[in-house]
Amino acid sequence: MTSAIPVLMKELRDAVRSRWLAAFAISFALVALALAGVQQQGDVGAQGFNRTTASLINLCLLLVPLIALAMGAGAIAGERDRATLATLLAQPITATQLLLAKYAGLNVAIWMTVMLGFGIAGFLMALFSPVSDFGHYLLFIVLAGGLASAMLSLGVLISVLSEGRAKAVAVAMLAWFVLVLFYQLAAIGIALTVTPSGEALVLAAVLNPVESIRILAVLSLEPDLQVLGPLGAFLNTEFGAGRSAILLSGATAVWAAVPLAVAVMLFRRQDA
Repeated sequence: MTSAIPVLMKELRDAVRSRWLAAFAISFALVALALAGVQQQGDVGAQGFNRTTASLINLCLLLVPLIALAMGAGAIAGERDRATLATLLAQPITATQLLLAKYAGLNVAIWMTVMLGFGIAGFLMALFSPVSDFGHYLLFIVLAGGLASAMLSLGVLISVLSEGRAKAVAVAMLAWFVLVLFYQLAAIGIALTVTPSGEALVLAAVLNPVESIRILAVLSLEPDLQVLGPLGAFLNTEFGAGRSAILLSGATAVWAAVPLAVAVMLFRRQDA
């Protein structure tokens, strides 16, 4: 596996050098600070980070999947466009190692971006005002990173299945639209129409990592699951807060693992 380390490091360096990735981190930091300033009006006390985190949830659910899918979509399709994939596979490295190294490098880069953006904002808020609930803010950063890992895995699968970068990015944007903008209304509505039960709502939630992370983020701020409506009531009755968190975290982990495993299986059978 040591032969894959140069590929991992190259992918990480390329991602870090990317201007749009740096702009993404800076934008996250500025938006977090702006929301904190507007909502708290200089008072980051007992509710400070909770208010900021609650405001950032929707922003995170929009932007993190977008950047992760876009980066994953270019992982293999971009190499095909540049005619460098055959050269990479000619090195003493297997197709599986190459794909996993690319995923790992991009994954580290995205986590660094999320941690840097929100970390800078959190540090500055803590620097100027006392903080009592910084742990919730840190948990939100971890949830954002977990969502990025799951969406990156899906993006890599799209990349393996696509002939070129342009097609891969187009499919990735369609996936982003479906999972982020369309899913919450359509899938949950269909679930209630077909079988109006708590089980259907839970299934609709775990089938989308964006929805799972949204519920986990809300749960981290408000342990009373009743705020989530019928789904929250069912989760509270059948699982409780702790088991619900485990279920949703497990679903997100499956989303990070399964598309990547399928991508590896397909990539091993493809020609450069």
